[in-house]
Amino acid sequence: MRTIQTQQDLTSLSSSTLNPPLLSHIEHYFSQLKEIHGDTEDTLFSLQKHGYIVILEPGDNLYDLSIVGLNPEDAGLLGSSPEYVEAINLNGLTLYKIVVMYTDDYLMTFFTLAGWHDDVIERWLRQEAGIGWWADELIANKLRNLFERNDLNPESQSGSNVWVALAATLSINEKTPANIIPDYAQPFTFNSDPFSQSNQPHIVRAVLRTTDPDTGTNDYVDGNTFLFRVNEATDHAELMYEEDAFVDTPDFQGGNVPDAYRWVCELAKPFYIRLKDPFLTSAQRTLLNGHDQDEPIPDLTVTPATPPSSDTIELSPEDFEGLF
Repeated sequence: MRTIQTQQDLTSLSSSTLNPPLLSHIEHYFSQLKEIHGDTEDTLFSLQKHGYIVILEPGDNLYDLSIVGLNPEDAGLLGSSPEYVEAINLNGLTLYKIVVMYTDDYLMTFFTLAGWHDDVIERWLRQEAGIGWWADELIANKLRNLFERNDLNPESQSGSNVWVALAATLSINEKTPANIIPDYAQPFTFNSDPFSQSNQPHIVRAVLRTTDPDTGTNDYVDGNTFLFRVNEATDHAELMYEEDAFVDTPDFQGGNVPDAYRWVCELAKPFYIRLKDPFLTSAQRTLLNGHDQDEPIPDLTVTPATPPSSDTIELSPEDFEGLF
């Protein structure tokens, strides 16, 4: 743990092994606080009276932060009821900014990087930042392992790339109508093997996109509906009925990206969006597509009919009819 109250504290960090983008972000934030609370030219300025900056590092006990006023009796950081938690992208790293209001005029700011803490903390950070739940991450990793392929060679005009472009999940329970379950998984019994409370079932809609040497990134995509079971305790996500899931024609076939986005949203708000080929270098993308801009998320005219997939959703047959 490192605390920052003064410019001297900040300067001492320059010789540390902390990630440079992290240091740069904290320096900028300190300057913002200095501008808000004091004279920008004041070399003696201190955050002591206003609430200071804390960097939470690997090995810190986030359940007992009594040294900065978050007691173990209240579960430390997890019981702090932050004003907000923000996930910030730093050159591929996720920086969490946790702002906790102690009093009306005393505000503490905590910074930490994703992957520095245990699973409970990581899940709490993701949940508070609104960037998805652990089950979503496990499913996304499994989807990538199942489908993604980096075989394109633009120079030899051979191979192709395949990647997961969109994905949404719906955690299901006994009240979920049977007709939302894929046909190959029927009859579906929730409270029996292979489905149980410890192996939580999820419906997943996933859209795949491709790049080939002739046309570049394809404007048309395919999507399918899958059934997963997820055991968060063991960090395991498993595709169910794998042989049957790939027999039929895709549920969404050869449509454009906006329509695929709408199709995914009929199940739940997408937790995973990657419309740009992750395997292409900038030079390859420019060679194939003539540009290197990020693809925008489609401007939808259809609002998702269900809440985000992080929560278990109970649907009646009447609710389900409204999805289409």
